[in-house]
Amino acid sequence: MKYIFLIIVAIILPSKGLLADSFDTHFNLVLPLTYNQLHLQFPDNKLTDISTLDISMISKRKSPMFWPQRIPFAAGISTKQNNLFYYKFEPLGFSQLIDIPIADPPIYDVSITEDGAIFSITSNNFYIHHYDFKSETISEQSKTSVQSPIKCVSNHLFKVGLLFSNSIELYRYRNDKLSLLKSITSKVNSALSDYICLNMAINSKGYILVICETDLLFFSPHGILLTSTPNTNSYQFADFTSYGDFILGSSKNTILAKYTFTGTLLFTTSYLKPSNLLSDIIIYQPYGNLCLFSTDSGAYYTMKTSLTVDHTSYTPSDTNLSIDSKFKITFPSIVSISIIDAENNIVFLEKEKKFIAGNHEFSWVNLDPNIQKKSINFTAKGLYSNSNTIKISVPLTQSL
Repeated sequence: MKYIFLIIVAIILPSKGLLADSFDTHFNLVLPLTYNQLHLQFPDNKLTDISTLDISMISKRKSPMFWPQRIPFAAGISTKQNNLFYYKFEPLGFSQLIDIPIADPPIYDVSITEDGAIFSITSNNFYIHHYDFKSETISEQSKTSVQSPIKCVSNHLFKVGLLFSNSIELYRYRNDKLSLLKSITSKVNSALSDYICLNMAINSKGYILVICETDLLFFSPHGILLTSTPNTNSYQFADFTSYGDFILGSSKNTILAKYTFTGTLLFTTSYLKPSNLLSDIIIYQPYGNLCLFSTDSGAYYTMKTSLTVDHTSYTPSDTNLSIDSKFKITFPSIVSISIIDAENNIVFLEKEKKFIAGNHEFSWVNLDPNIQKKSINFTAKGLYSNSNTIKISVPLTQSL
């Protein structure tokens, strides 16, 4: 189940006073989600059985004067997949969830762009609607015949993908026109022919993740297969972060995973809320916040950074010294790395440098051989979302 207003409420509310104890080192609970809260916020459209939802910050070029930038545009599917709806912000009074007529439900998926495009699929048709933020009107732009699509996704910018049982169709959507990206589509499909596809995601950089029954396939923006890894935890759902990493979940267990856009595993962890198994996940990219949904409840989380140092060593010589280090951060962070010299002064090897999530290796050469060789100090501060700070001091060992 999904709760559009709760995502929006969680974005509006200051989160410092709402944070509960973290269920692990990667997320902090902001608030639980219920249908009762939804109906209080939208008394004129008491939606039930919300099956899917997509949210995106509105483009600055399109953002209405009285629609706060932090509040997203959204569209979803409700009432046992029979109703397509979109969210309309109202500066005075209650905001609205407004139905979009679809002639041939059930509706299987929906995705949107920051400019107000709404893409949806049924068994036989691919619809494009457009919400005009200035006139506050919705219009149907096109209706294209398709055969049994499974998913409809976008990167909220200009790429749209349709997923079928063992193939995709990738499009560019600009100036209200849809163009098939034939070369990329062909390259991806050459790798999918022997798989049964379940879901897909396209991040803001154009990297593609296809979730299959047996494997997770990570593709470059040009359709080149970068990584294939076994889908051992039966992942079915995915969304992407502001920096393009993917978070995956499943309806068969309580495990979440985060991968870089090239397919490097950053972590796996088990969530506590919601108590029932997942029906989907949503990330509000600009804020780096995560929504987990089950059939009758949900939870809204901020993300945290974590830092693991895998290796640190020094190599001495008569005239200088070198230090090697390998570490991993799980969220984009500002990192400082320091040592102590012979006079107990702090010497920064790296100072307040931005790092993306992933593994990082460094070597520092021509250092003063008289530095203290006891430890090396790491500080990492998340760039957004929870923006937590991690400090670690790791012993330095002499290399062999």
